[in-house]
Amino acid sequence: MDEEERIALIRRGNELFNNKDYKNALKIFIATDYKDGIIRVADYLYFEKNDKISAVKLYKKAGHQKVIEDFAEKAAYLIRMMLDEDKEKEKQRKEMESAFVSEWKPVVIKRDEIENIEKKE
Repeated sequence: MDEEERIALIRRGNELFNNKDYKNALKIFIATDYKDGIIRVADYLYFEKNDKISAVKLYKKAGHQKVIEDFAEKAAYLIRMMLDEDKEKEKQRKEMESAFVSEWKPVVIKRDEIENIEKKE
């Protein structure tokens, strides 16, 4: 496609985007490799629709590395928090288990005590 046709398509994509026809706008933005338009659709998905995965894919397609890195940092932080939480729960479980076992004392009955009980009955 020549530059004039590309510009006309981008304008059409912008119209579609402004009319909230994000799907068709995105098709045009991808076909024309209009990175700003792709990023605008990604922003819509990320912030309005809360569709982080689809948005990150579009950011990657548009070469918007900063947002991808921020997303990766947040995801890594959340995973780290969940793992730390699991470790803490496991530690508490082991502490509780060891406290229970150390406090438990078995009952010891000698044979002659059992025989004495049987004689009394």
